[in-house]
Amino acid sequence: METTRRRMILVAVLVAGFAVGMAGLLNYFKYRAVAERILTERLAFTGQQIEHSIRASLALGLQLSELGTLPGTLQRLRATDDLLVGIDIFDTEGHPLYTTDQLRAARPVPRAWIEAAQRAGANEEWVVRDDGEAAVGMDIQNEFGLTVGHVALRYSEARVRDAALSVGRQIALTTLVVFVLAAGAASLAMLAVMNALAGHARKLEDALRSGDPARAAAAGRGGPFAQALRRFIETVRSAEEQITELRGQLVRGGRER
Repeated sequence: METTRRRMILVAVLVAGFAVGMAGLLNYFKYRAVAERILTERLAFTGQQIEHSIRASLALGLQLSELGTLPGTLQRLRATDDLLVGIDIFDTEGHPLYTTDQLRAARPVPRAWIEAAQRAGANEEWVVRDDGEAAVGMDIQNEFGLTVGHVALRYSEARVRDAALSVGRQIALTTLVVFVLAAGAASLAMLAVMNALAGHARKLEDALRSGDPARAAAAGRGGPFAQALRRFIETVRSAEEQITELRGQLVRGGRER
């Protein structure tokens, strides 16, 4: 019984660990999915503001490369969002037109941005996740619905990853605390159940060893072994009746001889 008790407690601890661990993993991945969606929507909203401002200027007859007030607008938008690393505007061939980082003005944008913009299609934001060039972007269209360029909002993927790891550590710590509490509660509950079963089994064993069927039936009445005990007693009685009948047949057979 002691070995069984230890095994049952171990099973309860393992079940609690699996349940709590899976809950922690699901919470972490759910956080990652929600955080990525919020990040994309947050940067896409800023990109839409830029796109609307540019479209209004294009409607006045200006060319995309002739918007003198646009660099100042980009700098102000970048300053209002600490998540942004930079904002770049480039044409459909990948040549930079405006940027908040002057060191990037003389080099073409990453090929991954152009490919992502082409796959996304019109009026759809695109996302490129990379340690060096992570960005959320969208098309810039004129009043006729033609794509004349793209806007890309760069952010630090390493910073986002560090924030996710920090949240992951907090979830892991919380999961560990919940596991300890759940395992302790499950172990105590299992121990109480096993002790109750062990006490009832000892009473039933003593009653059976006494050889008194009535006492055995009384000991097992209402307990977890009541049905099994009832079948056992009925089997014993049936066996006794059969033995008595066989003895009677043997006695009658001996007299007839």
